[in-house]
Amino acid sequence: MSKTILAVDDYPETLEFLQSLLTKFGYEVTGVGTGEEALDLLVVKKFDLVLLDLMLPRVDGFEVCRRIKADPTTQNIPVIAITAYDVPDIISRCMAAGANDVVLKPFDVQKLLAVVKKYLPA
Repeated sequence: MSKTILAVDDYPETLEFLQSLLTKFGYEVTGVGTGEEALDLLVVKKFDLVLLDLMLPRVDGFEVCRRIKADPTTQNIPVIAITAYDVPDIISRCMAAGANDVVLKPFDVQKLLAVVKKYLPA
C-alpha cells in the first residue's frame, strides 16, 4: 500500500508539480486548494503526511497546522510547511504552530524528496 500525502496549496501549478513529482516516487497524492478543504478532508480520509502551504486564503497554513496538531485523530500526522515566505523567523513560527519541518519555495527537488522520505521511509 502506498503512502498517502495531502498537498495543500492555493496555486494549481504547485499542486500539479507536487502530485506529478511525488506520484513518480510511489506516493498517493491528493491536492486541495484551501485550508478548509484540507481540514474537511482530514476528517474523512487518513493521510500519512501533509504538505501545507502557509499563505492560504481565509484560513492560513499556520492555523491549519495548529488545528491538525490539536486534534487527537490527526495530531500524529507529520506536517511539512511549504512556503515562499522566506523571513528570518519563518522556521520558528512554523515549529511553534506544530509543523514537523519546513521546505522553502522555489523547491529544491532533492531537498523536498529528502524531507518527505524522512517522514515516510520506504
